[in-house]
Amino acid sequence: MASSAAPVDNAVVAVAYSTFESLRLGRTVHAVVGRLIRFSDSRKINKNGDFMGITILLLDELDSVIHGFIPANRASQYRPSFKTGSIVRLNRFEVTRVAHMYKITENQFVIGFIPSTRIVEVQTDAPVIKFETFMVRCYDHLQVLANTNLELPGVFGLANIVGEIRSVQGSDLKNNAATSKVVVRLLIEPDVTVYLSLRDEAASNFRGFLKAGDKPQSVMLVITVNPKLFGGNMYLNSTQGTRFFFNTNIPEITNVGATTAQAYTCVDTLQGIKKKELVSIEDLNSFISNSNEQVVFRLCLLQYRLMS
Repeated sequence: MASSAAPVDNAVVAVAYSTFESLRLGRTVHAVVGRLIRFSDSRKINKNGDFMGITILLLDELDSVIHGFIPANRASQYRPSFKTGSIVRLNRFEVTRVAHMYKITENQFVIGFIPSTRIVEVQTDAPVIKFETFMVRCYDHLQVLANTNLELPGVFGLANIVGEIRSVQGSDLKNNAATSKVVVRLLIEPDVTVYLSLRDEAASNFRGFLKAGDKPQSVMLVITVNPKLFGGNMYLNSTQGTRFFFNTNIPEITNVGATTAQAYTCVDTLQGIKKKELVSIEDLNSFISNSNEQVVFRLCLLQYRLMS
């Protein structure tokens, strides 16, 4: 256990605390100190989206990240204590193991909130801790997570990805009050393209980046998306916790190698299809075989919409 100074409930008495790497399975009375870099509601992946609890991500002074989970029946007790970016001390919790393929951090453990768990903001003599870090998934990881419809508390197969925007399609793209679906085609590996499907608040937020004269960098990092395989294509569906980052100071973005805005296509479908024509499957297949990439992209979107 690494000893360091940390306040206790605004008292002047200092206590020892553990690093995330030193945690062991089971209930513990020891404390950990970390920066609360993110928290969001966790819901079942179904049409009702039943509330399961709150997932939090903590980062410590050794740049180690661990996630914690507060079950629904205790969410209201702890929610007022959460402030993104704050440094908190957490004690009297339970440490359990995370299934390897479903981890959302590199840590093998998850912190579970139990009735005796206490969380307090560290307001003085706090350790030096970074403000953000990410665990980016590669395509192989996305394939493992896709279509699992997991109901693991706080995990649900959610992923973080970084990629280069190749095209954007949706209705009324310049209106950030609109919440209808926006689909972003992303290049996440040299020969791998995925489709980021944004709805509701995520769609509105992304439209805000597309305002005239304020086009974002072409490389972006997206957190907390739900991978789905459909028709041979990978779709990354937005969730309530989905967020976007274009900051070129973020290592995960700079590692892609693009630090300036690149050209990409924005297709606004506000006016809709003006002419409808019936065609045979044979004619449609022939059309696709002789069409460019952008046309095939639109047809894939149409198929996805009809099935979703």
